[in-house]
Amino acid sequence: MLTRLLRRSHDGIQVVEHIEAADGATVFEHACKLGLEGIVSKRRDMPYQHGRSRAWLKIKNPSSPAMLRVWEDRF
Repeated sequence: MLTRLLRRSHDGIQVVEHIEAADGATVFEHACKLGLEGIVSKRRDMPYQHGRSRAWLKIKNPSSPAMLRVWEDRF
């Protein structure tokens, strides 16, 4: 349902297929090379929970345009 909804979005949001990887560092490296804002990962042994949770981790690409805007706004 989320994929169908976001197909109509023109905000630069995209859904990436589920990747089950033991090496998150490699996934993050590739995401950065693709110019993505970052990755979101979830602990495999935890069920889905809405809202903020320690089971979810968002790692941002420091070179993404979104992060560069944050730094420009601060200084």
